[in-house]
Amino acid sequence: MRTSKFISTIDSHTAGEGTRLVMSGLPPIPGGTMAEKLAYADEHLSWVLGLLLSEPRGHKDLFGAILVPPCSPTADIGVLFMDNKDYEPMCGHAVIGIVTTLLETGMFEMVAPETLVTLDTPSGPVRAHAQIMDGHVQAVSFQNVPSFIYRSDVTLKVPEVGDLVVDVVFGGLFFVFVNARHLEIELIPDNVARLADLGMRILAAANEQVSVQHPELPHIDKIIDLRFYLEPASDGADSRNVVILGDHMIDRSPCGTGTCAELALRYARGQLGLGEPFVTESILGTRFTGQVITESQVGSDSEVIPAVIPMVTGSAYITGFHQFVLDGEDPFPEGFRLTA
Repeated sequence: MRTSKFISTIDSHTAGEGTRLVMSGLPPIPGGTMAEKLAYADEHLSWVLGLLLSEPRGHKDLFGAILVPPCSPTADIGVLFMDNKDYEPMCGHAVIGIVTTLLETGMFEMVAPETLVTLDTPSGPVRAHAQIMDGHVQAVSFQNVPSFIYRSDVTLKVPEVGDLVVDVVFGGLFFVFVNARHLEIELIPDNVARLADLGMRILAAANEQVSVQHPELPHIDKIIDLRFYLEPASDGADSRNVVILGDHMIDRSPCGTGTCAELALRYARGQLGLGEPFVTESILGTRFTGQVITESQVGSDSEVIPAVIPMVTGSAYITGFHQFVLDGEDPFPEGFRLTA
């Protein structure tokens, strides 16, 4: 066989959203910090996004991650995250999927009733607590990096939409938050194509009209995701959302980092108390439960931004073990993408 690549992955889904976790087959990713590893992957490993997250081996809405040695002495493993367009500094649903995969496959020892795993990410160390019952991972709660409102009540001028008031919030990466009521659109599966199109246009406008820069992490200087939100569609939930990212990519889960950002937003506005459970619901009706566990802050003495430390809980399930190859004569070495 004329194979030029041989890549092993373990796939999982968290509340419906996939995570393709690369276990082997990629060259070493150098860097003394996770930010340096992220920059190296951006520059040298863009082909991985196409090969693994596009057809014929994947699809445009599939998310991925790569295990790397950690840079923080307190971390157990390092992780780089990837959507269908770019490498990302953090992803909550993937953290839940990765920790579940590491424990269920025996790569990390499973200790009941709770196993702690700390992941090093380009946004900072993320501490995960896996709840163990009968030898299996029942759920994973992750304590995220400080999350905060960056800009509140910003008016964007969006082509074919007009003026739109949004919030820019950090939850491990920068989000633009949009109340879907302002656009008169329901967050239901029948509307995913329109939501993706609107989301991409609003994201483009936000990045053109709003400059962002994390006060402590110089490499985080772009709004990556958009979160539409509404009142919940079913009893027991507090919010319904759809996150748009990458290239017209639609998150099937309630989005872990987006939930962290929503916790920060609602806490700052007095809509949520310390330690109060907050249930977010995806477009599929799947759920994460979050809470603010403590107050925090980011920045220097000259510009201190109030923040919170959020925790989000969800469950993941392994869906497959894969060996991907690339034939040296394959006409699609970086895959392809068709859109309707």
